[in-house]
Amino acid sequence: MKRTVTFGLLMVLFSWNLQAQDEQDFKQFGLQKQQEAMQKAQKEKTFSGNNNVTIQQVGYQNYTNIAVKAQQSNIDVKQLGNQNSLELYKNAREINQSLIQRGNNNNINDFSANPYSASNNQILQYGNNLNYTSYGSNSISDDMKIIQRGNSGSLLILNR
Repeated sequence: MKRTVTFGLLMVLFSWNLQAQDEQDFKQFGLQKQQEAMQKAQKEKTFSGNNNVTIQQVGYQNYTNIAVKAQQSNIDVKQLGNQNSLELYKNAREINQSLIQRGNNNNINDFSANPYSASNNQILQYGNNLNYTSYGSNSISDDMKIIQRGNSGSLLILNR
């Protein structure tokens, strides 16, 4: 009987000690995970800068491909219709661009690789089967607003 009581007391003492270690380990693990999450959020904040891309697509089979390298960018895309296509590849210091396609089978292709420039453009397509293609950028094409209306029109801009 004495042996059973002693064994029971030892079990209670050891289990208490083991539980205390587990709680401390859980606290350290929780603090470590919290620090990792804070470091990850800080890295994301550092890399994200002030770059925003908003895409709104209403319809079916709309396609958008955007690749931008900029210190600051604000790009707003609206595709309202069916089978509209947009490809935007830009490398610039600052980009502010609004692109609207309202209709069907409209295409926008905009390519520019001048890392020292600032781009501030609006491209609006209202109609069907409209095509817009632009290569490069310069001071003339900055702050340009292009509006295409009607059906089956094409516009090609070559900047040097």
